[in-house]
Amino acid sequence: MSTLEEDITARQEEEQTGRLRLEDKVLRYFQNKEIAKERNEENKLLLEEIEELFEGHEEEEITFSLPNGEIAVLSPQFREREVLDKDALADELQVPKDELKTPFDFCMFTSKGVLTPAMVTKYTTVEREVKLRISKRKRNTKRRKQKGQTPENLD
Repeated sequence: MSTLEEDITARQEEEQTGRLRLEDKVLRYFQNKEIAKERNEENKLLLEEIEELFEGHEEEEITFSLPNGEIAVLSPQFREREVLDKDALADELQVPKDELKTPFDFCMFTSKGVLTPAMVTKYTTVEREVKLRISKRKRNTKRRKQKGQTPENLD
């Protein structure tokens, strides 16, 4: 076998090896994506179960120690938002609901004197939503020493 043939053979083997490595990496990539997808689905189900169990507790915040030394914190988050009942408002104004879509529409009715702030207030309700927040924090939250401070003059 000549050196030219040996070079060609070696180059073909390198290309095949590179292609096999590439194929292996692509395969592992998609396997990892599938595992991540399954974990995300499992976490969604776990979160729903945790929310159901948390509703039965009276505490504002519940903490658990994790095996790695950190602390898991479960706490409720309260959200309030004002919602305008456009259907009922349209009924009172005796106009189709489609005519109450944009802020410009509300301005037009207000300028005509048909819509009043009292009417908007009458059909505005406050929706309250409680959502569970799950977070981690480090076990010991020590104050960082600033330059030049010693333990004696921290207080």
